[in-house]
Amino acid sequence: MKASSILKRAGAYLIDLFIVTLFSTALLYISFLNPKYDKYLEASDKYNEVLTKYYEKEIDIKEFNQETQEYSYIMNKNGYVYVIGDIVIIFLYFGLFAYWTKGQTLGKKLFSLKIVSNKDKELKPYNYFIRAFILNSVILKICTLIAVCFNKSTYFKIYNTGSNIDSILLMIIMLMILFNKEGRGLHDMIAGTKVIDLKDKELKASEEVIKPTKKETKEEKN
Repeated sequence: MKASSILKRAGAYLIDLFIVTLFSTALLYISFLNPKYDKYLEASDKYNEVLTKYYEKEIDIKEFNQETQEYSYIMNKNGYVYVIGDIVIIFLYFGLFAYWTKGQTLGKKLFSLKIVSNKDKELKPYNYFIRAFILNSVILKICTLIAVCFNKSTYFKIYNTGSNIDSILLMIIMLMILFNKEGRGLHDMIAGTKVIDLKDKELKASEEVIKPTKKETKEEKN
């Protein structure tokens, strides 16, 4: 796959990710939706304090990891609304919205990209849902939701397992996009989709129109 197309896809995804994160974070800070908002906010402030201490070299990396793990656990335990909201928004945006716009999220629209079927068929909502599930760390988010039901030790075991699975999936997706001729990642393979560059398609179409036929070429010679 061309480097320019890969960069466009990366740019489009970053924009989409920013939009999803924006909406998810907004949900977290709506206090009536999150009954444990105050506890989350308290842990978040303490987490930031530890971060500042580390940057100012008041604590070493070992102390930093110990303290941030503690506050990270508290934040996730009291911020489950964010995780649930994030999953819902991912499926709404990358699933229903992409289906409604016929394969174009806002990021893809901006970069003239489009999700289409690999077999020239009409895509159904489940194609987009499968794609969104694999690409957007939903497995890790589900593991987080399960993990917060347990104590801190078990939480990190479950969370780390989910994180490792997610990292492996993302690595496979990136390598497949880089080396697959059509730039299809694992999410595309399973969902039966591919991403096309509309500008490339338009350029090829215009070249076909301009390109003279064999008959026209012979007539010109005569």
